[in-house]
Amino acid sequence: MPSLLTTDVAANYGRMTAQDSYSTGPAFSNFGTRSLRLLKVVTTGGTNDLTKGTDGATGAYADSNSVFSRCVRAIQTMAEVYVVGVPDATSFLVLITGDTVNDAAAASNTAGTTYGALEAVIGASMNTSGSATVTATGTAANPGIFVGAALGTFA
Repeated sequence: MPSLLTTDVAANYGRMTAQDSYSTGPAFSNFGTRSLRLLKVVTTGGTNDLTKGTDGATGAYADSNSVFSRCVRAIQTMAEVYVVGVPDATSFLVLITGDTVNDAAAASNTAGTTYGALEAVIGASMNTSGSATVTATGTAANPGIFVGAALGTFA
């Protein structure tokens, strides 16, 4: 069969348009694979130093049952996790699939963009009187995961 690359028939072939079926914004993350969404998790309140161990005051984030470990396991109950970044004292990044995340409000189980239910589960898992805020890419404020050679900005 002859090549159709320079004809009107193949005008859309090779275009770089984002797969946005799960509101992941202009990230080109679906090449016959799952759409990915980057989440920024920020913790507040309580003894919640994510770089520390189980009590949030001593040890290291890699310790068994550390505050960070409990946060990641909480996310795994609400989304399929692909990559988890190394935490700083109060935040970390996690790459999840857009079609498996529970992004509903805290008092709802209807798909949305507030992540209230996920925030509640993370806060409860910390077991240190803390709470969490989740910000996602694929929103008007944070449209892209990567911009140029850097991470996109989060609100």
